[in-house]
Amino acid sequence: MALDTKPPVKRAVSRPDVKKFPFFHPFSRRLHICLLCMAGFCCTTFMRMHIAITMTCMINSTALALENTVFPEAIDSNTSSIFEEVELVSNGACSSTNDNNKKVVVDYGGQLVWNSQEQNLIFSGTFWGSIITVLPSMFFINRYSPRYVLQAAVGCYILMTAITPYIATHFGPYPVFISRVIMGLGEGFILPANNAILANWFPSAERSTAISLFTTGNQMAGAGGNPVAASLCASSFGWPSIFYFASIVSTIWSVCWFLTASNQPSKCKVMTKTEREYLDANVVRRSNKTNRSLVVPYAKILKSPAFLAQLLCQFVINSIVTLLQIYLPNYFKDVLHLGVIANGTYTSIPNIVNFALKIVWGIAIDKAKENKTISGTFAVKLSQSIANFGGALFMILITFYVDCTNPTLGFLFFCMMYGCMGTLVSGFYTSLLSLAPKYTATMSSISVFCAMMGRLSTPAIVGLIKKENTLSEWQTLFLVCAAANIVCGVVFLLFGSGELQEWGEEDEVKETKAFGEKTPLASIQNLRADSEDNDVFQSALDMDIPEIQLNEITLTTEERQRFQRRIREDSMCL
Repeated sequence: MALDTKPPVKRAVSRPDVKKFPFFHPFSRRLHICLLCMAGFCCTTFMRMHIAITMTCMINSTALALENTVFPEAIDSNTSSIFEEVELVSNGACSSTNDNNKKVVVDYGGQLVWNSQEQNLIFSGTFWGSIITVLPSMFFINRYSPRYVLQAAVGCYILMTAITPYIATHFGPYPVFISRVIMGLGEGFILPANNAILANWFPSAERSTAISLFTTGNQMAGAGGNPVAASLCASSFGWPSIFYFASIVSTIWSVCWFLTASNQPSKCKVMTKTEREYLDANVVRRSNKTNRSLVVPYAKILKSPAFLAQLLCQFVINSIVTLLQIYLPNYFKDVLHLGVIANGTYTSIPNIVNFALKIVWGIAIDKAKENKTISGTFAVKLSQSIANFGGALFMILITFYVDCTNPTLGFLFFCMMYGCMGTLVSGFYTSLLSLAPKYTATMSSISVFCAMMGRLSTPAIVGLIKKENTLSEWQTLFLVCAAANIVCGVVFLLFGSGELQEWGEEDEVKETKAFGEKTPLASIQNLRADSEDNDVFQSALDMDIPEIQLNEITLTTEERQRFQRRIREDSMCL
């Protein structure tokens, strides 16, 4: 019997006799991998983003305000009047209607006098670094182990975070910017490496749940990291302890990752037989080793409306998220006049809301897809619409109804906005991993490049609009974000997709034929379980037919059984 060399849409073999192994199970190895990825993402996000609230503790706001108030040529004659122009607010009281028209300053007791331009430069440092490495990252991940690539990237984070306090206190803002750029070199590998690992471990029906769980590391960094940073800032240890704490926790994660993680199920040393069989039958398999024969259809990828729609979402969403992560503590301090502990609380609780909604929504949407209630495309469009249009609505409400007289109302609106954004990963992010799983690393690198451009644009946009950190300037920023959200939502509704694209299958056929033309029968019997070529014959192994002919290669039932036993034995030894 001749074997049709054209593979199915997924290179996973559909076997109804294979028992499903639940995702949420104490012995679920893919759950363990997802939790490890989540913890790592939490560590890297905290190391990158805690600078937002830490900066409010590093800066001497009073000295900076005085510096901006006094003209150099009038320092001596105006010394007595300087302090009449600056009012120090330490209790977070709202003074937006100060009777004496004094400039209100909320000071957390910092020592460094860095102006807003220097602060914006430091905030943008990691984004500049990631721009350099994000596109080359796809070649590294396609050729080398994503597990070790991720390990090296996190190591870069840890080193730069640990030395930042020394650089800041001894050398000033520009060397700190350089250290942040070096940190960003590692950031360009973080998401592509994680995406490649998750694509290897999870069936498509579980992907929204897995992505939701993985990306909650972002919210955990905000929900847990901001209060910790605020507490350390207010403690006798001071702001340098925030950097040291982040480095120590991330080092612990790095050791755990090195000892327990694996790129794909076939490389896993500890896994139940039931789960291994379930993943073999349901996961689209791709190699994480060198694959020089892989031909990536760049032209078709870059012309795909669905891919371009999610690229727009990457840019817009990352720009908005960066504004919220980096500048929101500054908004709570200088506009709503909150103290440092209240600032940490107000920036953390919305992340908890986002965390909860993300998990609940991801599970619900995957359940609906599994039951065939909705299609993959409907699921991603619905999720993206809630995030974009809901987020825009609450940004508009914050613009017109929130000031320092009612910070609690602003807090509630931010919680609701973050809740809407909890559906994001079931939208454009799930779309990214669904369009062509075979090219996950390549598309992730392109997407992360757009995401980094969005992040990089945020300090520039903020610098153009926010000159004196006034309420009206923040209102303008929120309206710009609301408009961008609406445009993004409309475009994704029109062009977004959650289904495998035609160009995502074509090269798999070519690769299968090419293998059949060049691999002799003798080598088939000696293939190891981690060989890229195993995937080509996986469907043949499970067919109940006496003999299979693939070009010049003949496999009898007995030979297929021996080959299958060899694969499984090698898998258990890896």
